[in-house]
Amino acid sequence: MMSGNAETGITGADTRGAGPFAGRVPERAGIVVVGGGLAGLELAGELAGHGVGDVLVLEAGPGDDLAHIHLEQDQDAATELVFAPDRDPCFRRTWVSDAAPHYTGISGLRRRLGGRSLYWHGVILPLEDWALRDWPSDVAGALTAGWCGGPSLYKRVTADLMSWSAGTDGTPPAPDERTVECGGLAFRPLPRACRYVPDEASGGVRWEAYTALDHWRTGAGRPAPPAGVRIRCRTEVLAVQVRGATARGVLVRDEDTGGVSAIAADTVVLCAGTVESTRLAIQALTEAGALREPRLGNLADHIVQGFTARLDGALGPLAARGLEPGSYYVPTSAATRSYLRMDLHRTASEGVLLDVRVTGEQLPNPDSVVECRPTGPAPWQARVRTALHAQDREMIGVQRAGLSAFWRDLSRELGLPPVPLEFEDFGDPARDNTLVLPGRTRTLSHGMPDTWTSLLGTEDHEGGSLPLGTVLTSRHECVGLAGLYAAGPVVFPRLGAANPSLTTLALSRRLAAILAGAHG
Repeated sequence: MMSGNAETGITGADTRGAGPFAGRVPERAGIVVVGGGLAGLELAGELAGHGVGDVLVLEAGPGDDLAHIHLEQDQDAATELVFAPDRDPCFRRTWVSDAAPHYTGISGLRRRLGGRSLYWHGVILPLEDWALRDWPSDVAGALTAGWCGGPSLYKRVTADLMSWSAGTDGTPPAPDERTVECGGLAFRPLPRACRYVPDEASGGVRWEAYTALDHWRTGAGRPAPPAGVRIRCRTEVLAVQVRGATARGVLVRDEDTGGVSAIAADTVVLCAGTVESTRLAIQALTEAGALREPRLGNLADHIVQGFTARLDGALGPLAARGLEPGSYYVPTSAATRSYLRMDLHRTASEGVLLDVRVTGEQLPNPDSVVECRPTGPAPWQARVRTALHAQDREMIGVQRAGLSAFWRDLSRELGLPPVPLEFEDFGDPARDNTLVLPGRTRTLSHGMPDTWTSLLGTEDHEGGSLPLGTVLTSRHECVGLAGLYAAGPVVFPRLGAANPSLTTLALSRRLAAILAGAHG
């Protein structure tokens, strides 16, 4: 069970044993990677592939359960685990929100080896050209044009993920390039890095999304890190150690013994999630004299809202249009800064549960900040504030108009009564994304749509507070503090509308090549 602490902002603590990847805290490593999630594990594996031989991954959570939640749980139970995190012993929020209800509730970290890669849905969409125009040109070029004399990072990573999705035979599935007309929109199948396996108990299927851990599994199913990579779980990084204007290691606490010790390092890479990585950077940059105040702005998340509807008897009519149960999307445009996604889930009576959402970009804003209040020894308390631009509020209205038009046209096509969508104020905690929980959607009446909006910080897409080209160089190194790097969505100068995981994986590969060169 989880426990809350209003003073510290910590809303839960892992209660399981140390498990694997414990042992003695090492005294030194060449490269310390802070965080064993999507960015950190991909970075460590790529560094090993480049022959870098002294990489230490530090993860605050346990390493004894490495299964993706949708492989371990059925659909309803997995959804409950995401949206009711009090049931997840790995959920923890290490910050205090000064912008409630945003960055509260289900907003937090999944502290376990694998991190959010064991929860995500595998969506692999590249960032849009209109967003990348505000990125450093060398980074944007590597993502989209070409890298190291070959194809772009987006092309390489997408191809590798598709091969992984095919399973053990390594033959990537043929790309599904269909376009399906529905509700006045042209949908495409949503590209996802997922593997599907039969579920003998239910007669259906379960699935898992990509995680770098899969490359490390042995025949017994347990991960064996590649040569040159060590993992230390249940080890919380309290601070980056600074000497002069250089990062020299990290200060850590052993979660099992409570002991605090130092680990010396030549390079430290922050991959601990956006708010936690920003907190660590703020402490280090303040100590180095590179920040006037312990605060960094431009924190952003995706602005997401949508509706669910139960449509009895609609399976056949939708299938006639080419829409089987699954996931579909309508690509974004610069005018809307949003893309629309539709998930179709089979229900009884030849029906479907329609889950439609539109995902848009919250613009960088200096008034959206992570800040710390120095209170003595590390760790400092991180606090979060967020704000919307006038353009963001305009986009919210455009999103709602688009959702309403789609529902109106789809209702007409399916012969449903014209029931309009009704939205409350953006950020209403009574209408948040927990309304997609199975207990709620099962009670819906046929043809009666139920609208919701995501509170900021609850999509697991937050980023932008250590942007490349300003706080970081285009080589991911902190300006004013040599030897400290960062990876993950925290480094995005703009989020764009696309899900961040494909870009996170691509940038981790690029950073691995940069660090491999620096370490010979």
